[in-house]
Amino acid sequence: MQENILVIDVGNTNMKLAVYGGTSLNQFWRITTQRDMTAEELWIVLRQLFVRSRFDYSALGGVVISTVVPFLLAALREVSRRHLGLEPLVFGPGIKTGLTIKTDHPAQVGSDRIASAIAALQFYGAPVIVIGLGTATTINVVDDKKQFLGGAILPGGFISAEALYQNTAQLPSVNITSPERGLSHDTSSSMMYGIVNGIAGQVDGIVTRMKEETGLPFTVVASGGLSELISPESRTIQHTHPDLVLEGLRIAWELNR
Repeated sequence: MQENILVIDVGNTNMKLAVYGGTSLNQFWRITTQRDMTAEELWIVLRQLFVRSRFDYSALGGVVISTVVPFLLAALREVSRRHLGLEPLVFGPGIKTGLTIKTDHPAQVGSDRIASAIAALQFYGAPVIVIGLGTATTINVVDDKKQFLGGAILPGGFISAEALYQNTAQLPSVNITSPERGLSHDTSSSMMYGIVNGIAGQVDGIVTRMKEETGLPFTVVASGGLSELISPESRTIQHTHPDLVLEGLRIAWELNR
């Protein structure tokens, strides 16, 4: 019988949790990231998810945590140790990834960027560019020698929408959805058209420049919460794989057993 592991990916906007049995995704939950939650508050939420899904969490054999919100790491560790009885694998410096991190300051690279690169490498091979489309947009480069070279970071769709709302007098708050094709004739649609196509255009421009600079035949993969909205508007994205980070955490567990 394959061991069940719980993988937790804490992003700036959402926290994703998944249970894998081997390579099979058996459970998936998404909750809003609340940066000041205590361990007990977190456990109340997680236990409710488990109970409602009729998931027997006592059968878990491992926990993997990746977070870009450092404050929550201690709380998640405590939940894993106290309530699940498991010492978690914290994704970060010192763990095996299958990648060589060739940046000036490897410890500063976001764990979500490395996790998605691990998964992209396994699913699509090297060289590969991974586009993370979430609160921020990250463009992450793995060359033909399986070296993570860094990339680019820019404001994502949620940041762009919030900035327009907060810094202008008449623009509304909008939820990011798929834009209408062609020119828009009302304010909300115009904002949506600009945000989605603007990010797609930025991605295309940067990816094209990276290909020219390196001369490598990259496969380009998009992941993250906005990937299924933005990918269709991009001319360079070839594959869409929304939950690459979760897959990367699963692979990291296997590499570090």
